[in-house]
Amino acid sequence: MNAVPPADSAIAAGTPREEMAGALTGWFGRAARSLPWRRDPSPYRVWIAEVMLQQTTVAACVPRFERFIGRFPDARSLADASLEEVLAEWEGLGYYNRARNLWKAARLIVERHGGDLPSGVTELRALPGIGDYTAGAIRSIAFDLPAGMVDANIRRVLGRVEGIESSVTDAERRVFQTCLSLSAAGSPRLVNQALMELGSLVCLPRDPLCGECPLSAFCRARQEGRFDRWHGSVPREKRTLQVEEVCVTAALEDRWLLSRPCDGRWRGMWEFPRRRLDGAGAFAAAVRDLLERDFGVCPSGVHYRGSLRYRVTVHDTRLHVLSAWLPHEPGCASRSWRLVLPGELDSLPLPSPMRRIARSLSPGCADALDPGALKEPCER
Repeated sequence: MNAVPPADSAIAAGTPREEMAGALTGWFGRAARSLPWRRDPSPYRVWIAEVMLQQTTVAACVPRFERFIGRFPDARSLADASLEEVLAEWEGLGYYNRARNLWKAARLIVERHGGDLPSGVTELRALPGIGDYTAGAIRSIAFDLPAGMVDANIRRVLGRVEGIESSVTDAERRVFQTCLSLSAAGSPRLVNQALMELGSLVCLPRDPLCGECPLSAFCRARQEGRFDRWHGSVPREKRTLQVEEVCVTAALEDRWLLSRPCDGRWRGMWEFPRRRLDGAGAFAAAVRDLLERDFGVCPSGVHYRGSLRYRVTVHDTRLHVLSAWLPHEPGCASRSWRLVLPGELDSLPLPSPMRRIARSLSPGCADALDPGALKEPCER
């Protein structure tokens, strides 16, 4: 199935919507990027791609998409895998609830739909992690059926073309209806992908490339020279800094202690025991308290190793990393844990900050932690 037609296969001009659909289709045939989910837009592949693209750039998504599809080529293989396997494959992409929802949805697709994604918006919306936009993308791109869909790119393109003020109460509905009518006026697969591509490559938030736009003749923003009114951007929330504590610990036989959060963004994955600090300083005391309270073991020594920073949504987090030595295995632990040999770390799903800590444990590792924070002496 070809996702992109030759440039001369545009829809014949007719109504304004048909003219716009034709202009979009012709432009898409000339300008579309060659992407793996476009070369084979099966429902499953479109679904995986759209979920990945929610929080991941196209450039970063392409190799990870191909690897994920190679590991889980269809809904049945995804449903048959364990959640730990899926999370391990998703490692590094962040926002791990996306992977958890993919796994849950795959099981429902097998159970309710025989392993094939449905084409109806209602049935798609009933699957975990699939909202209005993703349902519209799957329906239009995979099944070539009319569908409305609104993301930042489409909101910007159609908001500018139609002159839809973002402050208007029904702005989102109007953009959705415009997209739906455009997709129905041509090939939904091509029109909706063209709108997405146009917003990504041409109709930019600042300094749009109007000379390259197939919709410039229809665009109210261009006519009025008021691109600032319809730039589609959402004001960013102010970032806050929270400080967390991590204990990297070795038990007997040089095995590392890992725990599994029961909730939060990293649930289902493994991490080095970690806790949030309510105040500054006293890292070693916080680590002792963590190990005694949650694992029932008092370390025989604690040593500051360094720190790292990572971002999740609006939070900038600094992790202070300490090494601890355990006299025996955990006792009455209040959370799930395991002791692993260094060679086992590669096969376990670890969040990116934890993966960096794991790499730093290897002798001569170039990915060292930042030593610049406050240090405490070795107490071993």
